[in-house]
Amino acid sequence: MPARLALLLLFVAVPAGATVFSGTVTRVKDGDSILVHRPDVKRTSEVRLAGIDAPELAQPWGIQSRTALRRMVQDRSVRVEVTDRDAYGRLVGRVWQGRTHVNAALAAGGNAWAFDRYLKDREIRAGQDRARRERRGLWALPPEQRLPPPTWRDRHPTGGR
Repeated sequence: MPARLALLLLFVAVPAGATVFSGTVTRVKDGDSILVHRPDVKRTSEVRLAGIDAPELAQPWGIQSRTALRRMVQDRSVRVEVTDRDAYGRLVGRVWQGRTHVNAALAAGGNAWAFDRYLKDREIRAGQDRARRERRGLWALPPEQRLPPPTWRDRHPTGGR
């Protein structure tokens, strides 16, 4: 038991930005959240992709966004660079599948917005700007359907049901 406590204290003491782990994606929950099985700690962690905000599943482009993420990472090995923990206790991080920066690739494909509130990654912003100019993904939707998730949630408090 003391070894477990020491390990827990070590994890808490390490700055969030310094934590990196690899694992296999076992589930893609939506366009910006995945479950990663971590052999290093023999458990699965939920990871929210940093710097992006994908449409809710019930909103326009939500299913397409999740499908794009599934095609990139489902059942594949990824590397996660943890940057934070969100209000729900999920790890927040940059996700890499091979040489592909998944967060940036989703924005560049028009499958997520750059999450301006926490954006520190210029690659994500540049990808979103290209997707918008080229009307890729959600940027091809009519403006009334192209609502950022917080706005959509405010207008659909029951989740679109």
